[in-house]
Amino acid sequence: MIEKNPIEQLGDLARDARYGVRMLARAPGFTLAAAACLGIGIGVVTAMFADSQATVFKATPGVAAPESLVSFQTPVSFPDFEEYRDNSGQFESASAFLAPIPFVLSIRGQPERLWGHIVTPNYFKVLGISAAAGRLFSAEEARPGCTSAVISYRLWVSRFGGRPDLIGSTVRINGQPVTILGVTAKEFAGATPLLAVADIWIPTTSPARIVPELGGDVVHDRNVKTFQVVGRLRPGIRVTEAEVALDALARRLEVAHDDPDRFRGGQRVTLLPGGRVFPIRDQDLPVVVAVPAVVVGLILVMACSNVATMLVGRGASRQKEIAVRLSLGASRARLVRQLLTESAVLALLGGVAGLLFTFGFCSLLGRLVTVLPDQMHFEIHVDWRTFLAATIAAGASAVLSGLAPALQATRAGIVSALKSGATLGWRAHGWFSLRNVLVVQQMAASLTLLLLTAFAVLGMERSKSLKLGFEPGNLFLISVDPVRDGYTPSQAADFFSRLPERVRRIASVRSVALAQSAPFGLNAGEAMMATKSEFAHGPELAQRIGSERVGAGFFETLGVPVLAGRTFRESDQRETARVVVVNESMAEQTWPGRSALGQALDLDGATYEVIGVVSDIGSGFALGRRHPCIYRPDVPSGYAAPSAQGVTLLVRAEHGADVPLLVRRELGAISPDLTTFNVSSMTEQVGRMSSIFRMAMVLYGGIGVFGLALAAVGLAGVTGYAVARRTHEIGIRRALGAQSRDILQLVLGEGVVLIAVGIVLGFAVAFGAVQMMSSTLSAMGEIMRTSIGDPFLLCGTPLLLATLALLACCLPAWRSLRINPAEALRAE
Repeated sequence: MIEKNPIEQLGDLARDARYGVRMLARAPGFTLAAAACLGIGIGVVTAMFADSQATVFKATPGVAAPESLVSFQTPVSFPDFEEYRDNSGQFESASAFLAPIPFVLSIRGQPERLWGHIVTPNYFKVLGISAAAGRLFSAEEARPGCTSAVISYRLWVSRFGGRPDLIGSTVRINGQPVTILGVTAKEFAGATPLLAVADIWIPTTSPARIVPELGGDVVHDRNVKTFQVVGRLRPGIRVTEAEVALDALARRLEVAHDDPDRFRGGQRVTLLPGGRVFPIRDQDLPVVVAVPAVVVGLILVMACSNVATMLVGRGASRQKEIAVRLSLGASRARLVRQLLTESAVLALLGGVAGLLFTFGFCSLLGRLVTVLPDQMHFEIHVDWRTFLAATIAAGASAVLSGLAPALQATRAGIVSALKSGATLGWRAHGWFSLRNVLVVQQMAASLTLLLLTAFAVLGMERSKSLKLGFEPGNLFLISVDPVRDGYTPSQAADFFSRLPERVRRIASVRSVALAQSAPFGLNAGEAMMATKSEFAHGPELAQRIGSERVGAGFFETLGVPVLAGRTFRESDQRETARVVVVNESMAEQTWPGRSALGQALDLDGATYEVIGVVSDIGSGFALGRRHPCIYRPDVPSGYAAPSAQGVTLLVRAEHGADVPLLVRRELGAISPDLTTFNVSSMTEQVGRMSSIFRMAMVLYGGIGVFGLALAAVGLAGVTGYAVARRTHEIGIRRALGAQSRDILQLVLGEGVVLIAVGIVLGFAVAFGAVQMMSSTLSAMGEIMRTSIGDPFLLCGTPLLLATLALLACCLPAWRSLRINPAEALRAE
């Protein structure tokens, strides 16, 4: 045989492709159905890939050599950061920053609330960021009392029109004059843009009047562990080696400074990749992508199985064509290549459909992520990597769906194939025939996919439907932050002391209270703390205690039941007050079988007395279990440096009252320059939090529906083809006197056995996948924990799929009863 050169081989491939296109054009129904099946499979794979590229795999935009950056998993105090930077010997350079931090920037006299970072002056140098205009921080900004700032390129263009004269000019940030030194590179939006986007950067040497977070000498307080750390290791030092050295230094610092955590176990320092928008260790990546990888893999396998079934039937209809080409000297390999080329054309069409699906998915996700806090910056795009993923998925689909049918179609002998009416295909009674393998695989994959998606959707539904612990109706939230509007700490304290009474005067208002964070928000209950007390379940419980500061009347306004004791009064809102209220979970887990009233807790070096117990309040990210929480009274000093979300005013009003308008009018009477934000009703707040679950439910539910549709198409196709292949046999049986029930038993009997085998395998694979996900991904374990034992799912899901499969078998079986024996034998 003469070897063909590459040019001739390319010519053969081009002819095969043209021939394949002509053949597919002659069967438009088959082509559209097969392309649609592959489009769903490829589209789901590509969409999930695009989502992963936008989150776990995306490098931080604008950062130089992002792969060489590392960051600390947990925040540290500023003095400890300096020890790690200067005395560990592990870093070539390192920087610390606080994020996210809100700033009120006055633009043309109008205040606008933006997000930024408080950073050490070497922040931009460590990250390798260049300036698009002006300059970035240098040694000059390392002197205390700095009043300079750097802004992002997008802020410069969107709010200031890219004016060059802005550089070196003075603007008002948090009511104070600040000089704009420069503008960062175009794509840079902070070291962690997905979690904490930044448009303004202020150095840690700035005075507290500009950034309240630096008040109270935070940069010298070892007990305030709020600084994120990012740095570059010295050349030749591996991450594991650096973790060991930093961990040893951390333990020495704990002993030297009598840190209350010095006796706890566990690793102190864990390093993460610092150059990704969402920092995840490389060894943890398989855990994060496990759930979507399993789901999209099942979808793609099912889609390819469906198309393989269609191609087997199509190959049988082309037996004479294949036999003629074999008789004329074509090799089997040549024909397999021709059939695979047709599969590749189908996969190409499916890839185009998959990309259209991905564009739609990204557009939908872009609209849905508006429920996330505005300090989180999420962007998903279809770029060249997405096209590459679609190409690879299409190539894999071509092989998975086309190879077995091509081998099957070219396997029979020439003579038998050339006989009129002769047939090729699998053996009618071979239990391990290609048809039976496809049926069992289709059933197992379909049930696995349906169970996983059903467990996730029902678990999310139950998680978001857990009782809130309060009454959301006619309750409104309004946030204010007078310190960032230029108020001094004393002015802010005076403002908040008068605010509740002013709002109570509004006719339709029933009750008013203040809180440092909005109930049932993303930031509610995030302040975790350690306490000294007698914990029944060991000291590890102390690390999961939430801490909230609330004002007098908070629980009454929210509608939270008081289980024991009392709640806060206005007399408790003084600096010397040492009283706390705990939630039900705290009381039950800390003092089981005893009353929590009168118990002592050591918080921040002071002893507090428990004066009340209230019901648990739901969290915005509640996944089933409630955690202990301690509530302390708001005090004047707390208003000097409020949380990043400001101070939330809770207003319970009469039904139908326009509370936001009335309260804003009252606030305007107090101070016209005061900025209000995060204005919403509690019903809207709960809805926004619930929409996060709805997003996931729609995603997984949609995948389940796609899987069910693919299962229906695949099972109907493979069963219908099997009946068509047995027309002659059925005709003979009818001619010999077989009754309708005998024919139904013949057609359905084997199908029932295959369905049962597929269901058993599907259950085994599904529960194995659930165990793997639950053991490696705690959040998914929490979600599925409430649904995995649900009898409705355990019985209903396989019953639904089995019913669908039986219908797929019954329809062709019913048609088989109409087969005329004489016509079947005459055709043979």
